[in-house]
Amino acid sequence: MTTNVTSIVSARQATRRHAATGQANRRLAFILLTVSGLLIVVGLGATLSASSVMGLDRAQDRFLFFRRQLLGVGIGAVAMVAAARLPYRLYRRLAGLMYLVVIVLLVAVLVAGERVNGATRWLTVAGINLQPAELAKPVVIIALATIFDKKDRLLIDIRHFFAPVVGVVGLVVALVMLQPDLGTTIVIGAGAMGVLLASAAPFRYILGAGAAALGATGLLAVAAPYRFDRLKAFLDPWNDSLDAGYQLIQSYAALGTGGVSGVGLGASRARWFFLPNAHTDFIFAIVGEETGLVGGLTIVVLFMLLAAAGVAVVRRSPDRYAAMLAMGVVTWLSLQAIVNIGGVVGALPITGITLPLMSFGSTALIAAMGGIGLLINVALAGRPVEKGRR
Repeated sequence: MTTNVTSIVSARQATRRHAATGQANRRLAFILLTVSGLLIVVGLGATLSASSVMGLDRAQDRFLFFRRQLLGVGIGAVAMVAAARLPYRLYRRLAGLMYLVVIVLLVAVLVAGERVNGATRWLTVAGINLQPAELAKPVVIIALATIFDKKDRLLIDIRHFFAPVVGVVGLVVALVMLQPDLGTTIVIGAGAMGVLLASAAPFRYILGAGAAALGATGLLAVAAPYRFDRLKAFLDPWNDSLDAGYQLIQSYAALGTGGVSGVGLGASRARWFFLPNAHTDFIFAIVGEETGLVGGLTIVVLFMLLAAAGVAVVRRSPDRYAAMLAMGVVTWLSLQAIVNIGGVVGALPITGITLPLMSFGSTALIAAMGGIGLLINVALAGRPVEKGRR
């Protein structure tokens, strides 16, 4: 009799724990969806304002870029739902195919891509501009996590650690640098580092890989004259105010004009061809100008919430493979946001990468929304944090 009562009590406790876990998982997924949705909506409004003058100049259509971004949101929503609904273990089977497709696209863009401002980054497919390097960000994370999951017990051997890193990440990075695109290379490397941090690899290997990546980034930053000029402009933009430092100075002007409360929605002055790439790399400057310090800090807080929710997903991951996927996505999106906003406010050198979920660019938006879907997927499968888990 006592045994039966104990079994019933244990079963009820397990049911309550399961229900509580499910509720916590849904709450975490809701936070991810809500925060990313707010960033997308704000990004659409900022894109409409920042790109309206350019749309009028190019095609007498102030909604030209806004409609394209709206289409990206639609496709991105499909990608987000698919990434959230597919069983995350299925990515193990799809990793090889996705990686192969990305490599083919990266090669194709070098052969037949459109060259803009000295870089070949866009491939026109059925009248749509596709940026394969953006798709490489989530795919490298999935591919590397899949290999590390299969090699889980072998990662103590340095050969089994560095071979996938060099093979999977190195090939993609080499193709992206041929475009050339150092900013995207840094972000891809950050996503890969996130996977390594959540893997079973010894920390000394991860530390060595990180040091090598930082050293290579430093060398690449000064190897090309235009990148070295950007670095000098970051240190002193007024020394070359009409060329290398011009964009940063105009960003300062936009943010300074915004003050605390902003000049008002749709009232940006920087968009009138004063601030280059206002609707892409420097969308945060337009937000700061129109909504002021209050609006800019709100965006920063939203990204911090997104990062915090992502870290919570990693901690609650049901297994190491899920943790590697989630950590890779969190590191990718967080570092990209930091580098973009840091460049806009002059705290970091300008790299030419966009602000996730907000900047104009359909491929980047679709990739980021797919990454959010992947985080939601892992969040819904999560389990309570256990003491002693890595």
